[in-house]
Amino acid sequence: MKLQTGSLKDEQRLVQIEQELKYQQKINPLPFQELLPIQKLFIEDKAKTRCLFGGNRAGKTQAVAYYILTKAIAKSNQRIWAVAETYQDSIAVQQKKIWDLCPKNRIKYGKYNEINGFTNRKLLFDNNTLITFKSYDQSREAFQGDVIDICWLDEECGIDIYKECRMRLIDRDGEMLLSMTALKGITELIADIYEDHDVIESQYAEMVDSTLPRIAEKGDFKFFHLWSIENKYINQDRVQEEAKLLPRDEKLCRIFGIPLNLHGRIYVAMNKLVHVTDIESMPEGKYTIYHVLDPHDRKPWAMVWIAIHKTGTAYVIDEYPNRSFIEMKYDDKTYADYAAVIRAKEENIKDLFGTTVHKRILDPNFGNKTVQLAQRQGGQASTTPKKQLAKLGLHFRDGIDAMEAGHLAVREWLYYDRADTGEIIVQPKLMFCDNCTNSITGMLRYSRKDVTTPSGDEKDKVGPQEKWKDFPDCIRYGVMSGLVYVLPQQAEEKFRKAY
Repeated sequence: MKLQTGSLKDEQRLVQIEQELKYQQKINPLPFQELLPIQKLFIEDKAKTRCLFGGNRAGKTQAVAYYILTKAIAKSNQRIWAVAETYQDSIAVQQKKIWDLCPKNRIKYGKYNEINGFTNRKLLFDNNTLITFKSYDQSREAFQGDVIDICWLDEECGIDIYKECRMRLIDRDGEMLLSMTALKGITELIADIYEDHDVIESQYAEMVDSTLPRIAEKGDFKFFHLWSIENKYINQDRVQEEAKLLPRDEKLCRIFGIPLNLHGRIYVAMNKLVHVTDIESMPEGKYTIYHVLDPHDRKPWAMVWIAIHKTGTAYVIDEYPNRSFIEMKYDDKTYADYAAVIRAKEENIKDLFGTTVHKRILDPNFGNKTVQLAQRQGGQASTTPKKQLAKLGLHFRDGIDAMEAGHLAVREWLYYDRADTGEIIVQPKLMFCDNCTNSITGMLRYSRKDVTTPSGDEKDKVGPQEKWKDFPDCIRYGVMSGLVYVLPQQAEEKFRKAY
């Protein structure tokens, strides 16, 4: 009987504990929230400006509301804006989520109901931190004349409101948070904050058979992509059924949070955390050096030097120019000037690696283009960049210009794989030293043109955009021309005397 009495008391105690937990969860739901890995990364990140792109019902509002409330109760006298598309959206989405999660025992002012939201659009905590709810349908003047600590923009707004809100954060060095499913295409806002981003982490998505970005950055902006298929609180069978009815572009946006028309990166596997190293970290031993050139008649010449280790791994060790290629609209160097640049670079490479260039490769298109000589020799005279460089002792071989095959080949060299623990179990064959910023940026941003015509149809063939293609072209010419390790004594190039 004592055992039965004890068991009954234990059961009663468990019931009391369960009731107490339910009461505590009702009063303050924050400590009871379970967050997805990407939600945690977004919340813990220190970037002052960050965006949570999410598919429908992926949990983006939940994550930002959780962060807003933890910040609100942690520090007194803060001023926070929570901004939605319309005031009805604010009530139905932002205000409801804030009410569901907020610690009720900390509220000083803030009556709430599901029809009208918070009284006077305000929620004040006992530490004098104030959350004010706004909406894009207010005039721009509604976003002026105040200083705030945090601004949360839920779904996409006009760029004028975005910029006005950023100005409100300056005095207090505040945080800008965005959460959205970007279905409007390349709007002015998306182009401003997200185009030409760099991918930090990517992940394979079986549903679309593609490697997609999970974390990205552009300047001081950090982006996190939250997938609907990861939210265990929604019906995943229903998600799978709905996905079958969506075209690929819309699926990428509605399920995986990729803004429409901005997922055309050619080398999606390129990952700063995997493919970028420094020269000091390269393995010891001999290397074979290759020089790849993409010449132009207006822009600067794009060049890379690639070192092949005996293991077959290729390292992009240097490049020209060594400042932002995109910002250089013109370059007035002569053939002799470029030859001097190349020799100076290779003197440094020889000091570091103990060997000279084994093989030179150039763009076969412009490299063999007929150009008029500035000085005539016995009448009309013409030549090609390849011939002119040969006269200066720099002998190049034509690269293989098979674009699609080249893209596939480079993707194979970039390929890597991770174990479930996150450890890389298949190493990439292509690496970039961190001093090669044009090469790294180009590989990260090299994209196709818009696949959709103005009428909404999809094009059968879509070429790459010109803006970032110069250095990826150098990499492609190198890979397609056969980057292999040869014995050191075979790697010395005999420079011919230039007359």
